[in-house]
Amino acid sequence: MATATTAGGTGSGGSAAGPVGGGTAVARKKDGGPSTKFWESSETISQLETVRLWIGKHYKKYVQNDSPSSKSLAGLVVQLLQFQEDAFGRRVNNPPLTKLPAKCFLDLKAGGTLCHILGSVYKYKSEQGWRRFDLQNPSRMDRNVEMFLNVEKHLVQNNCLTRPLVYLSPEIEQKQASKLKDIIKRHQGSVTEEKSKASHHIYPSLSQQEDEEWLRPVMRKDKQVLVHWGFYPDSYDTWVSTGEVDGDVEDPPSTEKAWKVHAKWVLDTDTFNEWMNEEDYEVDENKKPVSFRQKIIPKEEEVGFYVLL
Repeated sequence: MATATTAGGTGSGGSAAGPVGGGTAVARKKDGGPSTKFWESSETISQLETVRLWIGKHYKKYVQNDSPSSKSLAGLVVQLLQFQEDAFGRRVNNPPLTKLPAKCFLDLKAGGTLCHILGSVYKYKSEQGWRRFDLQNPSRMDRNVEMFLNVEKHLVQNNCLTRPLVYLSPEIEQKQASKLKDIIKRHQGSVTEEKSKASHHIYPSLSQQEDEEWLRPVMRKDKQVLVHWGFYPDSYDTWVSTGEVDGDVEDPPSTEKAWKVHAKWVLDTDTFNEWMNEEDYEVDENKKPVSFRQKIIPKEEEVGFYVLL
């Protein structure tokens, strides 16, 4: 049995430790904004050196007059993530585009997705004749949105971003199927009648929805663990110290086969304006919820977290 202990302190990204059965525990972030402590940590800044060198080589003419340091790249990522939340997050009506997946920003390898994101924003900055990025300025809102549309297009062209190709089960009633199709297309996904070609198979929503809060450890870096919260998008994932979560980070399920998920995966994607994490919505051949990795849930009568298998 794995547990999450009740070490005090706050999680990064604006979260605060909350009481569980009389103690304090790991808490979910209040929104999908950046985990600033993670990006400002010396470990992350040293890893960004790889990204800095790649941009200097592949986007040389766009950065040679204002060559960024690893620390300034970390600051820029925080600004980009905050802009994403402010301009395209859950509280925004009719957002101009779907949020870029949080995992894109965590791909720190040379030539990885973050390299392409940062390279394309520096190129855009140069082409606009900007002396600096200004992601908080309301008068530059439209240009900054255009910059994100540019990034999105660049990621798709470089195979760093793929959109779901969805098959809707005939068991879904027609009215809801029509609604789901609209949502999928609005978020740049596609719908197919050919089940064998689909990346995602959608089944009717479950009659009983889980209302218990749970988390899953998904990544370990140095002395920190990234935990994912059930039925929240990946941008709400929280970095906590290893002492706060005692569960192992297990390998994710294979993605070679199509995902089988229930319809709430699509509905929640629309709510958060971010493609949701398929693992939270998986169903088996009998349309029953299934989980391939452990879930850690708070237990009311005792302080701490316990695994739900």
